[in-house]
Amino acid sequence: MTDLAIADWHDFFVTIAQVSATLAGLLFVGITISLNYLLHAGGYLSRAFTALFLQFETLLLGLFGLLPHQPAWALGIEFIVSGLAVLVGISLYANNFPEDEHSHVLGSMWPRRMRRALAAGGTLLPVASGISLIAGWPGGLYFLMPAQVCCLYLSIGNAWVFAVEIPRRKDAAERGEV
Repeated sequence: MTDLAIADWHDFFVTIAQVSATLAGLLFVGITISLNYLLHAGGYLSRAFTALFLQFETLLLGLFGLLPHQPAWALGIEFIVSGLAVLVGISLYANNFPEDEHSHVLGSMWPRRMRRALAAGGTLLPVASGISLIAGWPGGLYFLMPAQVCCLYLSIGNAWVFAVEIPRRKDAAERGEV
């Protein structure tokens, strides 16, 4: 892939960098709203870390893609390192702060599996994109679109849980409506 072909993705990289920075801010607001609940539930801490670091990864991918005249192989290495580093980080964090009885909002088996699958897609698809860039395969950047869908879905869902669902359910429990 040539520098010119990567330059064709300029608007995509600008967009994902802007969206990720904005969504990270929204996540911080949601985390702040529910901070007392999150601090008492390891699973919520893990979800917050995952959502924030997926947006950090997206920001990095966008910024790396905007570097002018960067060779495709270098961009590929940056994508691989970013994806693997975030995957390792969120996996380690999830092992140290597992889901527990206190992180019950969307805490059953299927939502947990969905979150793991989305996190894997959000981190491993950029790795696949990086490998394809290094190999010179055309179209390798197209792996970034489903990666972004995974990251956005997971992060927006967690932002909703932190900003709305946790406080709503806590208020309902205090009123005896649960």
